[in-house]
Amino acid sequence: MFVLLVTVVVTVAASADLDACGDKFLRVGRSARFRRYAAVHPASILIYTPANSTPAGMKEFEAVLKRAGHKPVSVGRGVDISSALDTARFDVVIADYADAATINHHAQATASKPAVLPILYKASKSAQTEAERQYACLIRPEAMTKYDALAEIDRLLQRRASEP
Repeated sequence: MFVLLVTVVVTVAASADLDACGDKFLRVGRSARFRRYAAVHPASILIYTPANSTPAGMKEFEAVLKRAGHKPVSVGRGVDISSALDTARFDVVIADYADAATINHHAQATASKPAVLPILYKASKSAQTEAERQYACLIRPEAMTKYDALAEIDRLLQRRASEP
């Protein structure tokens, strides 16, 4: 009888610790299996192709956005951004930092008023400081993983949702 009682007590005590096993690895938007990322705020995203991008890199970036649950559309450099913004409703426009101010001007003239998320690639410290002062959210490819970039998109959309 004593052995049965000890076995029951040990089993109950051990199972209480197992309930929390692994919860520290789960974060909103992330899955522990296969390091997949699910967007907290799925969005329609217009990508104004950055100057230093490659076709393979753009294809991969679009695939990452699609797997996360976003709906990306890419337009090439030199395309009239106003007409691209008028083709559909977009929540976010991703573009080079050098193009961001112009694109933001055109974006605010549309009905959907998408947020602009600049890509800052290999910038000097002063340029990085200036960009961080102008934009709350930035994508920095050399300093981020693709999951960090997806989290930055979610952070931007969360900030927009909390604005009055």
